[in-house]
Amino acid sequence: MRVTDRMMFDNANINITNGRNRVQVAMQEASSGMRVTHPGDDPASAGLIVRSRQVLARLEAIGANAIRTNDELSIADNTLQNMGNVVTRVRELTVQMGNDSYSATDRLNAGVEVDALTRQVVMLMNTDVNGRYLFAGTNDGSPPFDAAGNYTGDTNVRQIEVAPGLLENASVRGDVAVKGAGGGVDLFAILQTLKTALNANDGAGIRGALPQLDTATRQVTDALASVGSMMNSFDVARALADAGHDDATKSMAHEQEVDTFESATKLALANHALEVALTASANGFRMSLMNKLG
Repeated sequence: MRVTDRMMFDNANINITNGRNRVQVAMQEASSGMRVTHPGDDPASAGLIVRSRQVLARLEAIGANAIRTNDELSIADNTLQNMGNVVTRVRELTVQMGNDSYSATDRLNAGVEVDALTRQVVMLMNTDVNGRYLFAGTNDGSPPFDAAGNYTGDTNVRQIEVAPGLLENASVRGDVAVKGAGGGVDLFAILQTLKTALNANDGAGIRGALPQLDTATRQVTDALASVGSMMNSFDVARALADAGHDDATKSMAHEQEVDTFESATKLALANHALEVALTASANGFRMSLMNKLG
């Protein structure tokens, strides 16, 4: 097939246009530092970048939830420690007033203190953070205990994501901690029975509350241990989320950002290729012109 001048011109035009496009792309990458700015730049890398962004968003949410949950659990931990102090004080009174050397008046006064301690237990177990009642289960929009110590929350435990697809308990059941749900003792019932015995000057009845108070102490201690374990889990979740966030960020940068040395090399090669195309085209047209003149 005979190569016409038109064919030579079209071919040269294509080569020069392609060369200029490559130079433009290389210059854009070098100036912006970004290799992929549109999906069409590299569909495979663009897909990985979108995936990395989704992972980043989820890990950021997990990390934020872990921080917020740990803040709530810290308050729950402090509350249960105060609960333990209340039960300890009740036990001290019980041991003291169980001694028959104390008078009926002494025991009446102790009964008044037990009544005040009972109100303190209600207040502690109705602790809330920004309107979320910590010991109400998932029915946490209202106080879980009334003035008489009746539980109005539910039997569920809040759960929070600590890793993609993995949930961890994030609350303690108030009905278990102080009402004895599942086989324990009802602290409010113990306090009411103790107050009745104190008001009646019933030494045997007062002393009879001690074993149950010991069980109540263990319940509060178990709840504290549970909160501590959850706090550890969310500390780990936050650390893992931070590490995963760093990895996903690096992965996205690897797909999206330009390597400085590679970018400079690519630009130099593109410029060289364009110069070659321009030179080749000029030489081709010169030879064609000489042939025609000859």
